[in-house]
Amino acid sequence: MGEVIIRPLASGDREAIHTMLQTCGAFNDEEVRVALEVLDVGLAGGLDGDYPLFAAELDGAVSGYVCVGKTPLTRGTWHEYWLCVDPAFQRSGTGGKLQAHAEAFVRSRGGERLVLETSGRPDYERTRRFYESAGYRPVGRIRDFYQPGDDCVVFCKKLA
Repeated sequence: MGEVIIRPLASGDREAIHTMLQTCGAFNDEEVRVALEVLDVGLAGGLDGDYPLFAAELDGAVSGYVCVGKTPLTRGTWHEYWLCVDPAFQRSGTGGKLQAHAEAFVRSRGGERLVLETSGRPDYERTRRFYESAGYRPVGRIRDFYQPGDDCVVFCKKLA
């Protein structure tokens, strides 16, 4: 495999993103629909809009994407809304490169911390370990948030 390249997401990447959201196994149909709505708003606003988007390319193919946004009514808090890696490229370093790029972008915009939320279900253990290995710490848990038996685990990383 070649080198992972991170770049602003382009409208021509939408179909590849749609496919990876469906095939990665992490998101249900409603979550995919919402992710695409946010993606469309992000594409319309560009890097200065509400949802800056970045794509990862590996061997000429879109291998993943990340979406962040400044948290309203805060001085330096940002949220990571979506991070998805195509199953064919998982464990290739794509996720780590996307995460590092998102953090650098947030820092460049005066961001002091990055907050993200993920599921507390057992099948999300690998996702939670990924964030912990990137320096994120769990700062809260809301029981039965998504549905009964599916907690929301909130992670945060100070960037300053």
